[in-house]
Amino acid sequence: KGMDLNAQANGEAVTVRIEFDHVLKDAEDAHHTLIEMVKQARQQAKM
Repeated sequence: KGMDLNAQANGEAVTVRIEFDHVLKDAEDAHHTLIEMVKQARQQAKM
């Protein structure tokens, strides 16, 4: 129920784990789920 992303932070390679609230069915489900997560994060950042 998640995926690992490799990223660069302060010149160092780091792995970031993104947890999902359900098992993803396919790429389209992943896309829609990530978009919804971004929307929720933006709303929380405004508070």
